[in-house]
Amino acid sequence: AELYEYASLECLPVHNNFDILFFSDFQSNAKKMLPPHRRKFFTVIFFEDQKGGRVNVNEKSHQRLTNAVLFQGEEHVFSFVRDENVKGCILLFKPSFLLPQIKEADFQYPFFSLLNQNLFHLNEEEHRAFNDLLSVMNTEKKNKEIVKYLLLSLLEKCLLLSQTYATEEQYVSKKYRLARHFKRLVNNYFQSKKQVDFYAQKLINTANHLNEVVKSQTDKTAKRHILDRTLLEAQNLLRYTNMDIAEIAYALNFSETTHFNRFFKKETQITPKSYRQQNP
Repeated sequence: AELYEYASLECLPVHNNFDILFFSDFQSNAKKMLPPHRRKFFTVIFFEDQKGGRVNVNEKSHQRLTNAVLFQGEEHVFSFVRDENVKGCILLFKPSFLLPQIKEADFQYPFFSLLNQNLFHLNEEEHRAFNDLLSVMNTEKKNKEIVKYLLLSLLEKCLLLSQTYATEEQYVSKKYRLARHFKRLVNNYFQSKKQVDFYAQKLINTANHLNEVVKSQTDKTAKRHILDRTLLEAQNLLRYTNMDIAEIAYALNFSETTHFNRFFKKETQITPKSYRQQNP
């Protein structure tokens, strides 16, 4: 919603953590240029035709895009100049939208990673299949469960594309590789290990250096990554299991249920009980 306001789009997301937009629906006053920025969600942009304009993702610049799909993860620095006559569609979603099926979208779908290719050109058959699926998603967008599975289907199609066309970047920085290794470790150990020192030792680094590198590469501190992963799992367990709150606190290695309740309320402004009631 903040992005829409900044870009002068006269609409609100159809859900808090998902939306689908067609360029043809943009009003004349919508901004045609956005400066470099990171987004705290994932974006898939299908360019059916953009003869002018330019899209920048980190150091790469893309122009004259036809039947191309572009993926932006939370770590990408993104900017664009939009062609007034561009045709296509934008999907925006937060990782939580894919729960419980997908817990780590950037690992499951490597095209959202800086380490891999983020732009694919579609052949005619792929273009038709992509267009058909986007059309159904737009029709069903108000039904959260249906559109989630449609999005998962689209991402699985994209995964097949990436296996066919993608090549791993060979010249990413050592700092970025360190940040990625850290995130993988967090995914493996977050339930029991919540101190940055543990991950620094695993990566043969000091906690200060690790935190500095992770912050420079992802715009979040190392501790913030650990907390965010813990919160995501807590939300997943509250929404999709019958575990009581004390069991969830124990599973996430909180010494007391009250500590878990305090953590959850600090991060979300509501109690675990209220969150479960609001997300049946």
